[in-house]
Amino acid sequence: MAEPTTLLFGATGALGGHVLDSLITRGVDPATVTAAGRNPERLQELGQSGFATATVDLSDVNRMVDVVAGHRRVVLISGGDSHRLEQHTAVIEAAAKAGVEHLYYTSGLRADDVRFAIGADHQATEDALIASGVTYTILRNGWYIENYLQAMAGPRHTGVLAAAVGDAVVAAVSRKDLADALASVVTSDGHDNVTYHLSGDTDFTYADIARAMSVVLEREVTYTPVTPDELNAMLVNSGMDEAMAGFLVGLDEAIAGGLFARAGDDLARLIGRPTATLVEGLTHR
Repeated sequence: MAEPTTLLFGATGALGGHVLDSLITRGVDPATVTAAGRNPERLQELGQSGFATATVDLSDVNRMVDVVAGHRRVVLISGGDSHRLEQHTAVIEAAAKAGVEHLYYTSGLRADDVRFAIGADHQATEDALIASGVTYTILRNGWYIENYLQAMAGPRHTGVLAAAVGDAVVAAVSRKDLADALASVVTSDGHDNVTYHLSGDTDFTYADIARAMSVVLEREVTYTPVTPDELNAMLVNSGMDEAMAGFLVGLDEAIAGGLFARAGDDLARLIGRPTATLVEGLTHR
């Protein structure tokens, strides 16, 4: 039986699931892939599909060292915990100690732009990875189209998409496209010590996004720009706690500043096709 050579952290998440599917589509034997994550039910399903599995929390450093050992390649899908930088660093240190040949990290678009605090953990992780001496590929992922699925809840009833982004654009991308790009670099050569900037082919305005929502919801949706303070008040009045409201307002301010605008054609080139449209991303999960 084949021994696992590739370890995927974050395998039980949405992006991780697409990555596993894409690896299989590319002819990878699931027995050569260890799917690692925190969801035991999902890991059981993956095990039944032929993958090796490992239940691991990135905060458990000792367990992580054991899981990394013996793998040639490690794929680190960035986490969402508040202490994710420490978790990412621990993975990198474990990979270096184990003699891993290649580490792939999903970072964030324009992580090195000091105007955007949300990229700080990504940039620090990139710095730690480069300094580790492990051969790396960094994939700076853009804004998910799927992030707008939850945002459709309001327009579904009101017909209004409110956001504090002004007339900014966002080259939003589908998770599937990003997963295909990651699977592509994991299964091919020529990506040593390279950073890719993965944005969509098109800079969409929020008016474009409203039109796509109109198609998906089968009702007219219009975009209404609001100020950050107005958006914060709307979110809090809807029952959201102050911390989450502030976080979401901060994301809109980052979009307004151009954080997720188009950054080249790396994504389309890696996947060998045009990137998904808004309607495709909002309907195909």
